[in-house]
Amino acid sequence: MADTRIVSQTVSVDDIRVEAFIGVHAHERLHRQSLNISVRLTIDPPLSDDLAATLDYNRIVDECRELADEGVALIETFVHRLAYRLIGYAGVRRSEVRVEKRGALANGMAGAAIMLERG
Repeated sequence: MADTRIVSQTVSVDDIRVEAFIGVHAHERLHRQSLNISVRLTIDPPLSDDLAATLDYNRIVDECRELADEGVALIETFVHRLAYRLIGYAGVRRSEVRVEKRGALANGMAGAAIMLERG
């Protein structure tokens, strides 16, 4: 039997909803707008069954909320900033973020996604 070991694992947090100051046009920045965020992180496997040994999902939600409060013009900027913050966490090897902005289009939803990988 082959020797196997876990070299990484993926965690995801989906459907994080935040109200953000986001938009290119002045009328978009007058009021907060709804964003739907999904995050997938490739992390080092935890060495124990202790929350302190791995990534607390609430930290991800907190980052989303903090960034929503800062305000940006573009969805792409929001996605990049969030992914960059998350890949900075200890043990995170890859950060994938998708953000959708409801009401960005008359007949649909706009979105952006990015993947950052630690070299």
